[in-house]
Amino acid sequence: EQLKKDIEKTIEYMLDEVVYKDENTAYLYEKKSNEIKLGGCGMAVIALTEYMDVFNNTNYLDVCNALGNGILTMFDEDTGQYIHVLNGDFSNKEKFRTIYYDGEATFALSKLYGLTQEQKWLDMAEIAVNHFIEENYEQYKDHWIAYSLNEITKYVDNEKYYSFALKNAQENLQAIYERDTTYHTYLELLMATFETYDRMKERNISVEYEKEFDLDFFLDTIYYRSNHMLNGYFFPEYAMYMKSPERILNSFFVRHDGFRIRIDDIQHNIDGYYMYYKNYEKLLSYGMKFYINEYKSKSNMIQNMT
Repeated sequence: EQLKKDIEKTIEYMLDEVVYKDENTAYLYEKKSNEIKLGGCGMAVIALTEYMDVFNNTNYLDVCNALGNGILTMFDEDTGQYIHVLNGDFSNKEKFRTIYYDGEATFALSKLYGLTQEQKWLDMAEIAVNHFIEENYEQYKDHWIAYSLNEITKYVDNEKYYSFALKNAQENLQAIYERDTTYHTYLELLMATFETYDRMKERNISVEYEKEFDLDFFLDTIYYRSNHMLNGYFFPEYAMYMKSPERILNSFFVRHDGFRIRIDDIQHNIDGYYMYYKNYEKLLSYGMKFYINEYKSKSNMIQNMT
């Protein structure tokens, strides 16, 4: 409640940047570049649906539906592919810009279904996820793919979706564990996958890929990354060496990029830690272990895997 006014102020600022193609179709418009980005539209829907879920209202339902329709104008339901960028006049500009847009848009469509129960959102999200599976999107280590799988499996118990969610983590576990940098999205990817795995178990669903999925190493990786990411947190003992400690205290930074602080990096860190906190007791119940010497444990686990 303390933050509600500020949240609503930022939402209104965002909505000032929404443009309508017609009364039922809207996009988030970036004036500086004269662009409409698929990812921006997806993130707008995610923000608005989260707000309505938290505060239990439907204040932005109409604009959410319009933004969802805007996303669908950028989606080819025959192939499962998206157009990533439009010009300000709604004409096509770039078919592809960044892989993250696909997951953001699909997560948004799944969230819209959860909000409205309108079947078209779920149908389009399924087509997109099927495309992710066919094109081996696990290669991208994309946390938005993990989020979209976590969301869609709330409504669709498709075994291949659960398998793909596990594969998206398993194929990248060693690289995630060994990453020297704090890399802000990895804990999100792991925790979204954990929630998907936990849902699968609660619903007594078994999938063939479980034979490939290393649950112990998965849990070890979650625990290790949750600790390692604190190397990018501005504790007082770090902040005091900077020019304006009071401005950066308790924020997250990117050490290898000149101690950069960026709003999306902070968001990803907060989200990863929130999901870790929310699921902590379940993680322990599945067997997450503690290690006194993190680096010794890391060396042993990698040696065991190889």
